[in-house]
Amino acid sequence: PVRLYLCAAKRQLFFMNTINMSTLQHLNLRVWFILLLFSVCGALYAQAPKYGHTNLGNLLELLPETKVAEAKLKAYADSLSNAGNIKEQLFREAFSKLESDYKAGKLTPLQVQEGQAEMQKQQQELQTFDQKAQQLGAQRRDELLNPILSKMLDAIKEVAKENGYLMAVSYTHLTLP
Repeated sequence: PVRLYLCAAKRQLFFMNTINMSTLQHLNLRVWFILLLFSVCGALYAQAPKYGHTNLGNLLELLPETKVAEAKLKAYADSLSNAGNIKEQLFREAFSKLESDYKAGKLTPLQVQEGQAEMQKQQQELQTFDQKAQQLGAQRRDELLNPILSKMLDAIKEVAKENGYLMAVSYTHLTLP
């Protein structure tokens, strides 16, 4: 009976050793996996994200293309301004003539009313022209500068990507395309 007991004890010990070894191996795999996970996460967080900043307005002023675009924009604005000045001069001349004819007594009350209506109409046309000129100037500015801005932004994105920057920020308040 002692021999059977010893054989049974050996079998149980062998069985327990087998369980313990497989459990230890399983536990070892878990530990290795957790260690690997922590080391990968640590490596990812060890590399601090890089952020870049620039001033698009300053960069834009330095580009030769911008100087050419600004010269074209100035010429366009001057042509609009000249057209507005001519319209304003014609309005002033018409108003002066109406005023002088009225003071000289050359106009009937009906002609005075018609002249005043015409002056109001011309004044409204001048205001409409001014608004349209501002819109056209802004539109022309966008046409000239947006391609330059797009090239500049593409270059900034390329440099940021090459140097591992997460984000590049501008400190200007430009309207970008």
